[in-house]
Amino acid sequence: MRRIFPALFTVLFFTTLTGMLLLNPKDFIALGKSVVAMTLFVSNIFFKREAGTDGYFGHAANSQPLLHTWSLSVEEQFYLLFPLGLLLLIRWTKNRVTTSLYCVAALSFAISVWAAYYRPLSAFYLLIPRAWELLIGALLAMKAVLPLKHRVSREIAALAGLTLIASSIYIFNKDTTFPGLSALLPCFGAWLIIYAGEAGTSSVRTVLSFRPFVFIGVISYSLYLWHWPALVFSRYFSAGDLTGLQTAAVIAFSVVLAFISFEFVEAPFRKGNSSISRQGIFSLGLAASLISMGLGSAIYICHGFPGRYDDRTRQLVLGNVEREDDYQEVCGNWKRPIHRMGDIAFCEIDARAPQKIMFWGDSHVQQLYPLIKKIHEQRELQDHGVLLAIANGCPPTQHLNSTDEHFYCDSFAKFAMARAEEKDVDTVFIGFNTWWSVHEFICQSVADKCVERLSPQEAQRSFLKELSHQVRTLQSHGKRVIVSLPFPMFDKSIPDLQVRNAVFGRFGLAGTARDITLPTFRDQVALMAQSDGAEIFDPRKSLCNQRGCITQVNGISIYKDDSHIAASQIGILEDNLKQVLVTALAATNQGRS
Repeated sequence: MRRIFPALFTVLFFTTLTGMLLLNPKDFIALGKSVVAMTLFVSNIFFKREAGTDGYFGHAANSQPLLHTWSLSVEEQFYLLFPLGLLLLIRWTKNRVTTSLYCVAALSFAISVWAAYYRPLSAFYLLIPRAWELLIGALLAMKAVLPLKHRVSREIAALAGLTLIASSIYIFNKDTTFPGLSALLPCFGAWLIIYAGEAGTSSVRTVLSFRPFVFIGVISYSLYLWHWPALVFSRYFSAGDLTGLQTAAVIAFSVVLAFISFEFVEAPFRKGNSSISRQGIFSLGLAASLISMGLGSAIYICHGFPGRYDDRTRQLVLGNVEREDDYQEVCGNWKRPIHRMGDIAFCEIDARAPQKIMFWGDSHVQQLYPLIKKIHEQRELQDHGVLLAIANGCPPTQHLNSTDEHFYCDSFAKFAMARAEEKDVDTVFIGFNTWWSVHEFICQSVADKCVERLSPQEAQRSFLKELSHQVRTLQSHGKRVIVSLPFPMFDKSIPDLQVRNAVFGRFGLAGTARDITLPTFRDQVALMAQSDGAEIFDPRKSLCNQRGCITQVNGISIYKDDSHIAASQIGILEDNLKQVLVTALAATNQGRS
């Protein structure tokens, strides 16, 4: 309690205060829940439930200032349960306690390896798959291994440990299966360094004794507590990702906060001559816990305190928060394994119609569903039915895949193409996002396996070549093809930006979103479509003018995020899309006659 409580509850208090100033009611409610969960040391279980299918690096991470405390909860659960478990082992196993702990650690590690593949969220967040990481430290503290008496053996062990840690820093990314086997690198690396350092001097021990390194070690707990709220609130205020310089500034600020926290919050409670008695620390800990749970509960009960805004600001904030859920997800094949056409979840409107228009693409085609349905209900499609083949996050080509794990883009495209070639489809609409054209997140693939990571420029060339081939192939089967040019894509979430502008705009802190869609690539797509004889749907005719693109109307976003138009606002494209579809169908019918 002396070690953990003072700095923890200080951070919880300031995080709650900052959340009151920055967070919208929905995110503030989530913070209130996490404050209660952290106070009870079950935030790991709370964040596992909140993660859904997104995992630790999902979108929600950007608005969870206490997400990092999952690991503190795991440690606290271990600290509470391990002494009891140790007493039981002493009673049951007598002189075989060390052997028993080795077995428990091995069992926990085996569970971790299995769960990392089959229950990844449980493997990451829960105590049992993580216990071995703490148990190997306990075994080291219990002198369960013979000491390294010779300098050479200490040098080898310490250098090996440092190499393992450095390797994990270099190799790991957000797609690494973790913990499981991967956790051996940092955990066993740290274990080796401590093991070698306990027995005597070594070069690594000398390097790690360098005062700046020791300083970071001394303030490490406070730095752990402060850094993540600082990053989350900075990103939240900017309504987008931070630049490298901004991130460095936030980390430097976190170090300053950590030093102040250590000197004036941690140290007075931890020093041997502390004037705070055991009874005092328990009383203060209980009081802080009750206050913390009371604050978190009040935030939840009061619905995030929307009354902290004036009427106009509250309407803008709540309107933009609602926009984030304003989307009709009806048939996105998100990370769905595709081995045959039957594995694709197609969406159909008027499935019995003898002729159909097939809409094929990613979530940017999916967002058109409410509008497509409306145009069909208006009988503007000449008795055609509608078929949607949607693979979120996937370019509609047969040899490109996302570099993230568990995407099946090329298999999806293969069977979607086969479906488009069937006789009941006479018109094919192809649309796509271009997120991969500005990031190195796409690869050349064979059977859903990446064989070569592509630069954005290489991905663009490969995509244009494949798309052109698909257009010509479909035309050779008598199909009319419509290619959608890329929708605008911004560097910030538009609803988040409008919330920020509503709250802070009066102080001269209003921001704007920048369209990051590449004009040259858009022009290349248009040129390819024209040269291959495809129709073109250009959403910018409805969304943009010479001054820029529309992102909001009267302070309320028309987007649900940084690139998807909200379902209630998609009608802004109605005249544009209707004209393109009617023209294409007329040309198709003329070609038949």
